[in-house]
Amino acid sequence: MIQLDSGVQYLKGIGPKRAQAFAKLGIKNAGDLLTFFPSQYQDRTRAVPISDAYKLPQCCICGRIGKSHERKLSMGLFLLDIEIFDNTGMAYARFFRKKNPYSKIDVFTSIKKAFEPGKTAYIYGDAKSEIGARYIAVNDYEIADLPDAKPAAFNKIIPVYPATEGLNQKTIREAVKSALDMAAGSYPDISDIIPGFKEISKIKSCDSLWKIHYPDTYEGAERARRAFAMQEFFVLETALALSRNAVKKNPKKQKYEIKKNLLTPFRERLKFEFTKAQKKAINDIFEDMRDIHPMNRMLMGDVGSGKTVVALSAVLLAAENGFQSMIAAPTEILAEQHFLTVSNMLDGLNIKTVLATSSTLKKKSDRENILSGIESGQTQIVIGTHALIEDRVKFKNLALIVVDEQHRFGVMQKYAALDKADNPDILMMTATPIPRALAMTVYGEMDMTVIDELPAGRIPVKTFFAGESAAYNKTIAELKNGGQAYIVYPLIDESDKIVLKSAAVEAEKLSLSYFKDYKVGLLHGKMKPAEKNDIMKKFKNKEFDILISTTVIEVGIDVPNASVMIIQHADRFGLSALHQLRGRIGRGKKQSYCFLVGSVKNEAAAKRLEIMTKTNNGFEIAEEDLRMRGPGELMGTVQHGFPEFKAGDLIKDADIIDFTKDFAKKLVDEDPKLAKKEHSVLKTLINLRYSNHAKLVNVG
Repeated sequence: MIQLDSGVQYLKGIGPKRAQAFAKLGIKNAGDLLTFFPSQYQDRTRAVPISDAYKLPQCCICGRIGKSHERKLSMGLFLLDIEIFDNTGMAYARFFRKKNPYSKIDVFTSIKKAFEPGKTAYIYGDAKSEIGARYIAVNDYEIADLPDAKPAAFNKIIPVYPATEGLNQKTIREAVKSALDMAAGSYPDISDIIPGFKEISKIKSCDSLWKIHYPDTYEGAERARRAFAMQEFFVLETALALSRNAVKKNPKKQKYEIKKNLLTPFRERLKFEFTKAQKKAINDIFEDMRDIHPMNRMLMGDVGSGKTVVALSAVLLAAENGFQSMIAAPTEILAEQHFLTVSNMLDGLNIKTVLATSSTLKKKSDRENILSGIESGQTQIVIGTHALIEDRVKFKNLALIVVDEQHRFGVMQKYAALDKADNPDILMMTATPIPRALAMTVYGEMDMTVIDELPAGRIPVKTFFAGESAAYNKTIAELKNGGQAYIVYPLIDESDKIVLKSAAVEAEKLSLSYFKDYKVGLLHGKMKPAEKNDIMKKFKNKEFDILISTTVIEVGIDVPNASVMIIQHADRFGLSALHQLRGRIGRGKKQSYCFLVGSVKNEAAAKRLEIMTKTNNGFEIAEEDLRMRGPGELMGTVQHGFPEFKAGDLIKDADIIDFTKDFAKKLVDEDPKLAKKEHSVLKTLINLRYSNHAKLVNVG
């Protein structure tokens, strides 16, 4: 008897060798096969007349088999054309094969044997028209002894699956069909406890599985997918609701009172007014911190929106109540930038801040001084990288943990940081706007605050896809007008493998050519922290007109006078990186310009650059990024401990996520332990899918 957890090797026609190939696709058991959904479908519901075949890029034809014609195209490549007739004309079924020209083996033997003249052939493939002939490059075929025979893989919609070496579509389809026949009926179903929503059909899991793999219509496939997605999202949202309830049961010890002996002088020292969005964010955070339950909040804000000053307000509230704060960053360069920014903002206040990274803790005397200050409580603010979670770093009364660019900070690192304190308040920050659907799913147990307003006076950056000469000429015009410029490269040194212009080489070339009348600086990730800080300070103080850099300047650098950003090989960067880099300019009072330089050789790169030239809105860019790359790649959701969704789509199903989130909260409020009999399957599914990730769900 085949069960959901039965290994795929026990299914008919698979065996150990093919099981290894399936494992490469992440398929280990029958249950995995059931949810290995098609990536697309082929419409083979109707065979078109051969006379019309060339009008469609892909089509299905049916006809009587005639003669075959073989010829050599080049050394090692051979072609076989087989005549197919119907009452409207003739087309060739075309096959290509490689073979050793000196071998006597006929690589077309099996095809010639199958295509016996006089029999009926069903052909699906790419239709083309040549001078005097039509042909179809064969994708799939089936031979019938009689014209009225019913083919197994034609006259219907056929699934197409992601494949791998050693597995063709026919093998995968047969394996999925076997799993459906033997195990689909035992797949867990919770459709009965989810109320009706919109037009989504109430379909049992078993039926959804069949209709997703073998739909009668495209509309039927989408209905089944949405029904299955409803159950997927509901299981997740219920798990998150349970997680949130568990956090609320454990009150924190730290209590905060807004004393203003640090907050007021801090605000008075600032050279700007908070925006309305910043004020709301601070109020949300302060309200959380004064609550009896630990804060678990995500602070999202586009580049330049002022998240740092909001987070610093929370840190000062902790400090004036006698508590320590940790600000954790994913890289040393970002940690260093935070340290410089915070030190400058708190200058004149009686607050001790230290930087704890692998570099600053390397020297024994420095290490002992830093660690003793943290352990004694004399240091109120500790800024650093993953070094902060090492056992040697001990806090006296850590109460607030701020994690910046949190999607780049590993989940296990975040969880280790929580062990440094007893029920601390958590504030996650990101300058990478997260699409709403993704945020609701991956961070569904967190409260969300969005700073959706830029400081007053900001002028939107104008972005162009430009040639190198045009970009440099415009840069010179801006330099003459007193501006400064960044030129960013994806590499530090020349590479033999990839022919790309590198930062180090181009800095030397450009300082002797285009920009010989200007001062050119170089910044890259291989420099020591002291070197980086020195270069950045010089650039900010206008000792350099141009800073040539790698992507270390993606975050953290604030030079209001910089008005030009040139991104070399822009086609090699993702949308998020391009948006972050562009965010380094446009921080002053003058118009700024971003030039995307590169060669566009594929559709995806062209689309990315087009999006960048059309909008400065980080959330719009993030939505497009999600569409193009998918949630796993965009946000590294694998590291958050969440399995991928088999049917759910974060773009198409945002309405389902909304609905299931609300209903899950209501259900958990009524049955906080899922003790009711009707919730037993739901409880089992949550344990199966999220038992290993219970702690991670709380971390975000």
